Amino acid sequence: MFCSTRQLSVIFNKKDALKNISIDIKSGEITVIMGSNGSGKSTLLRCLNCLLNPTFGSLKHKFNIPFPMLFQKPVFFQNTVQYNFEVLSKIKKSNPFMDWYRSFQLDKISKKNVEEISGGEKQKIYLSRIMSVNSEAIIMDEPNQNLDTENTKKLIKLLLNERNINKTIILTMHDKEIVKQIADKIILLNQGEVEFYGSVNNFLKI
Repeated sequence: MFCSTRQLSVIFNKKDALKNISIDIKSGEITVIMGSNGSGKSTLLRCLNCLLNPTFGSLKHKFNIPFPMLFQKPVFFQNTVQYNFEVLSKIKKSNPFMDWYRSFQLDKISKKNVEEISGGEKQKIYLSRIMSVNSEAIIMDEPNQNLDTENTKKLIKLLLNERNINKTIILTMHDKEIVKQIADKIILLNQGEVEFYGSVNNFLKI
């Protein structure tokens, strides 16, 4: 088990951001958190990655440390594509894992300044940067944003490849068509509460 929550609640400014969340995240699976804007997806993702402590309830975690995480608004530096990709692995003092970088063909624009490239290309940098340290768990908030159809297909393939080598993957996502292709388990939030938690096959029946 990667992590478990029991009656987990988070309160911001006297309002429930999350309320009574009890779920189990299995290791080696892809778990997708869904829900409308403001439903608590990002808040739950941060809790599951040990970046936010619950106000009430409990979180039991296999590692008790946060993993590098893709946020919706990642940081970039006024430098080259290659620099922005390598910065995390340099901080971690490790050789960068290059598979995602090459799959997204960022090596072909490695010397470009990030100010010269599109939002989609920046997103490919952010994805590849998180994967450069080859963590045991992959935590991503809306990883497909700004990606075109071709690169979304690449993302799906890369995520499935990671699951096939037993990586634990937790994502937030809106696109049901992508979710159907990649998810093992789905958590559907509504106003901070779990509306559905279970297998993708059961989710598709509701």
